[in-house]
Amino acid sequence: MNGLINFIILIFIVFFGSFCSSRKPISEKPSKSISNPDSDLLEVNAVAYHTNDSITTVFLEIINENLIYKRPDTSSAFYADVKISYRLLVEQGSKKIIDSSSYYIADKATENFGLRSITSSFNLKAKRQENYFLDLQITDLNKKIKYTTGLNIYKKNNFSEQNFLVTYNNAVTFKKNFLKNETIIVKYNTQELKQITVNYLIKEFGPARPPFSMQEADELKYKPDSSNKINLTSNEFKLIMPEKGFIHVNTDANELEGLTLFTYDITFPGVSNSDEMINCTRYIMNKEEFETCKNANDKKTAIDNFWITIAGSKERARELLKRYYGRVKEANKYYSSYTQGWKTDRGIIFIVFGPATYVYKNKNNETWVYGIESNPNSVHFNFMKTKNPFSDNDYILERSVYLKDPYYTAVDYWRQGRIYLQH
Repeated sequence: MNGLINFIILIFIVFFGSFCSSRKPISEKPSKSISNPDSDLLEVNAVAYHTNDSITTVFLEIINENLIYKRPDTSSAFYADVKISYRLLVEQGSKKIIDSSSYYIADKATENFGLRSITSSFNLKAKRQENYFLDLQITDLNKKIKYTTGLNIYKKNNFSEQNFLVTYNNAVTFKKNFLKNETIIVKYNTQELKQITVNYLIKEFGPARPPFSMQEADELKYKPDSSNKINLTSNEFKLIMPEKGFIHVNTDANELEGLTLFTYDITFPGVSNSDEMINCTRYIMNKEEFETCKNANDKKTAIDNFWITIAGSKERARELLKRYYGRVKEANKYYSSYTQGWKTDRGIIFIVFGPATYVYKNKNNETWVYGIESNPNSVHFNFMKTKNPFSDNDYILERSVYLKDPYYTAVDYWRQGRIYLQH
């Protein structure tokens, strides 16, 4: 009997030991730019530029804010140790790999250590006439955490924005928004281009409708407010940002695809002034409160008083302000399309509900789940990707009357001085 017990114990030890040893030493997290923009995740930005018919160059930016810096030994400086791995797939979720590789970055901490960008680039073997998906993995080797993000590679034609390389102050830029009157230098990937059309659109779009509203959305029209043709003598040209709105550059008058650049305030993606604070707080205001703030002589005092009233104290109001407008900033960073991110369908849901418990993505849609997935009380939001010549980041919510109660429940949390979080 004792022998049988000892044998069972031995089997348990072997099984449990092999289970423990097989666990991955590096945990995986979604990139901050993909789904859940919490402060402990990594901000990664990527830009693709089709150098020629067979090569695409990817420029990568990593914000060092949440990287861990360590000394290899007591005599060395502090370094962040990062591994970049990539796979070029025929489409998102596919197992068919067109190109793949990895490389390492050692970023040395300086005496005046602070927030900065770590940039690098690599080439993909990507043939013309096809579209692809780039799967990126960034591993902080000191922190032992792997972050994932991705990028659509559009190479079916010569019209998409990835045929342009935008530079500012002699460096590749990872943003699409600039200040009025700033000068941008754009490179096109062939010397054969002799003329471009620069379209200017100045329409100001309103906030997203509630998720249960069946009212017609504010129509996005492709007709520009003005246009200008520029003859080229080289494959580089200069653009000066307009006072407001956005620029859309076409290389072919018969095609809608092209390069789009936006004029935003210096504080973007943050909130710029009291007017914008009032506008983006509309999601949790009733009509009377909104009109009172909009028509106030002192709008700053009016919006401050709104937050103090729902919070119950100045101290609590400061916390609510920080969280609410922090979400507005994150929405502007990750969900901006032809308009600011806070005005989009994903923006309103992220601001009111916060980060989803689960996010599922494919090339045509995103599904956000709030709560335990198997629980019938969990809330699902499904966003469908739309074809938009101004943005590759335009998603429309599938609206439903069944979303009315969950939406007002989340709004009521804010109006009771609480932050809605359902995890």
